[in-house]
Amino acid sequence: MAKMSSPSDYTAIAPNYSTGQGYYTNSDLVADLLQIPQFTGSTNPTEGQVGAYIKRVEDYIDVKTGLSYRPIFYNDEVHNFLFTGVQYQVPRYWSDYVGFIQLNRQYIHKIIRLEVWQGNSWIDLASATANITVSSTNKGVTSTITLGLPNSTNIVLNSGTTANQFDNTFGSKTTAQEISYLINEIFPTNTSTVTGATAAKSDSDNPSNYFYATVDSEDQTKVIISSLLTGEDGTGCTIATTGTGLTETAFTDKENMKRLGAWWKIDREGRIFFRTKFPYLEKNTVRVTYIAGNHRVPGTITDVATKLTACEILRHDDQTVLIAETGAQIDIKTKYDLLKQESEEILKMQKETIFLIE
Repeated sequence: MAKMSSPSDYTAIAPNYSTGQGYYTNSDLVADLLQIPQFTGSTNPTEGQVGAYIKRVEDYIDVKTGLSYRPIFYNDEVHNFLFTGVQYQVPRYWSDYVGFIQLNRQYIHKIIRLEVWQGNSWIDLASATANITVSSTNKGVTSTITLGLPNSTNIVLNSGTTANQFDNTFGSKTTAQEISYLINEIFPTNTSTVTGATAAKSDSDNPSNYFYATVDSEDQTKVIISSLLTGEDGTGCTIATTGTGLTETAFTDKENMKRLGAWWKIDREGRIFFRTKFPYLEKNTVRVTYIAGNHRVPGTITDVATKLTACEILRHDDQTVLIAETGAQIDIKTKYDLLKQESEEILKMQKETIFLIE
């Protein structure tokens, strides 16, 4: 049974770590727990520093529980495929799928890519997708890529050598990777050694909120761009390029997801069922990119996040300036130990147990 909500859920979710707002807790709750004034930009630590603690604590909680209560990207998760529903004799029961895969994560928000290997190519069965192909003639040419949203908002990406541009001075394959890094707004790991980049890519229009891009594994001069809008809504997105050597293909609907469609899914279980379109082989023939995370933040998770963030502050408060200590109070080390112990005990209860029945 999947719990939809609880009166104890943390609902003040407005993630902005620079102002102390996280997915699981916020700086005000931490200050209340420590019984000190609220954090600001001029306190020590600042609300931004507390936000950094919260970010680390949230990741610790995710790793410790094996779950996530915030949306997390999972890229190119590869699965084998077994034809479980194909009956070569008279079937004993009716089945509306020919096989399924179990994703590594549950609570699916969106299937961004659902690629199946059909003998000689990957076929994408999810979302709406466009392509950009970079040729050798684009080297060093002033270029732009314009991604349009259905609400007529345009995101313009320019060539260049700064963190908010894609570097096209080294060749088509490097340029393709640079474009994907800029759209995803992440550190250009594979190209930084040649471009000299020292920071993550970023753009004021935040393309990563709306699109996801990767270099085609079969053609490294091609960038595949998927819409992050719900279902096939990304079909309403547009793409245009300027500059010699850039060729685009428009966003097209790849998805026919319903019980009587090409495939269907159970979000809570992280299970995908294939019906009319599926891999032709078995080993390593399904490749999935998706966003997953529990849609609700239970009060217990907020409690843990708040206490562990408080522990970080206590641990760094060596001078005991922020948190005073008198003979009538619990000393800081004891307070730290209590909060840490309580948090670890709660995290043990939050781990999800999976039963495999043969």
